[in-house]
Amino acid sequence: MMTDNSSPNHEIKSLSETETVSQVEPDTQIPPDRPSTPTRTLFGKKSPWPIAILVMLVFAGLFGWRLYRTTQSPAVTESETASIAKLPVRAVRAQLAPIRRWVTSPDGDVRAERYKQLIFESSGEVTQLAKVNGRFLREGDRVGKGQLLATIDDRRYRSDIRAVSADREVAKRTEEQAVAGLRQTQAKLRQAKADLELAKLEAKRRQTLYKQGVIPATERDTYNNRVIQAQVGVQVAQENVKSAQEQIVVSKAGVVSNQARLLNTVIAREDTQLVSPINGIVAYLNIREGEYWSPSRVQSATSYQSAIESVPIVVVDPGSFEVAFEIPASEGSLLRPNQPAYIALDDDISQAFVKGLNQSDLVSVAKARGRVFSVTPAVTPGGRAVQVRVRITEGRENLRLGSRVQTWIAAQSRSEAITLPFGAVITRERKSYVFVVNEETGRVEQRPVVLDIEGLDRISIARGLKPGELVVTEGSNRLVDNSPIDVVDIEGEA
Repeated sequence: MMTDNSSPNHEIKSLSETETVSQVEPDTQIPPDRPSTPTRTLFGKKSPWPIAILVMLVFAGLFGWRLYRTTQSPAVTESETASIAKLPVRAVRAQLAPIRRWVTSPDGDVRAERYKQLIFESSGEVTQLAKVNGRFLREGDRVGKGQLLATIDDRRYRSDIRAVSADREVAKRTEEQAVAGLRQTQAKLRQAKADLELAKLEAKRRQTLYKQGVIPATERDTYNNRVIQAQVGVQVAQENVKSAQEQIVVSKAGVVSNQARLLNTVIAREDTQLVSPINGIVAYLNIREGEYWSPSRVQSATSYQSAIESVPIVVVDPGSFEVAFEIPASEGSLLRPNQPAYIALDDDISQAFVKGLNQSDLVSVAKARGRVFSVTPAVTPGGRAVQVRVRITEGRENLRLGSRVQTWIAAQSRSEAITLPFGAVITRERKSYVFVVNEETGRVEQRPVVLDIEGLDRISIARGLKPGELVVTEGSNRLVDNSPIDVVDIEGEA
């Protein structure tokens, strides 16, 4: 029931009739000339805001009450547990197993441990290529030590050898003549000395006879002069001997000089020949008879592979292969001589990765095995890498010289360690965790762990886990500590 606005007895206007609430003094009179203000009703127009505000307040109260219950009492009743959805996960039991850490290189080169690169040091046309069973030499042929394999045009060298050989013969003849002349002068010297002794003896006798008055002074003087002449003859003979000796020295020097020239000429001619220094197999043959060879072909090579593909012939010892490669210096510190290594072809490794590579697969797909022979202590400039050489001990017949292979080296190993699949370990805030399943409560514990060795498909745990504990492997990205879970599958258990 609405009241008269002019009534002095009303105090509060109804919210259904007016937008605002106001008080009117009882003795207040509205001027008759002031028009009455029209009123607006809030509920009369069905405004939604009061209802919306009321609903929001209710929800806020419920949320605050639930948050208070959670913070004050973490324990959850059985009825509340049943109402919370369990997250499906897969799990695996931590097990004790051997594990190895592998250092890998995808860019290994198969090389011969003992090999010889045969290179012409001179330029010229290839005039001769060795023949085997009536055909020209080819790759894969066995050759013997000292066997002539190829020759380039050596006519100039052969001419030089003939000329130097003739000069050497002349020098030898001169030496022989000098030796003969020395013998003659030595004989003359002996004769001159004998003549001198005889002259002295005769002069002495004549001196005695002269003193006895048997002969005159003239005869005595004659024999004294003969002594002087004999002394001069000895001196001349001595000078001739000395001259002959010097001539021998000169002639011998000529012989030595010509011998050296001949040796140099022969060596120069050997630069036009390729002779195998070992018993081995022709691994690379990059020349043909009639081709022109120049040493610049090798000088322009920039890598090991391009070098061996440009030298005329490479002979290898088939019983000694090795693999050479580079790895980062940080991994090089893990390697030691004699560590086991596995060598596999790229295609085999690719197929194994598609199937899921593990340690047993790697051993089965490896075409050869070996051991670390050396790890270069120096780091390559700019590359910050070290070079590693692995000597092949098994399966060298499955490798070809120059092949590109992948090498896997067992750098660290544990005969028994707690291992998990890689997917079981998560990293949050630079720390490693696993979710351990409490099989009694159906909840998980987010537990920090210390990692140890990374294998091909598993990782070992140094601390934080016990053998036999159930660990989540799939579905951990949605979990937090104490999350309820439903283990839908345990790996390795029926």
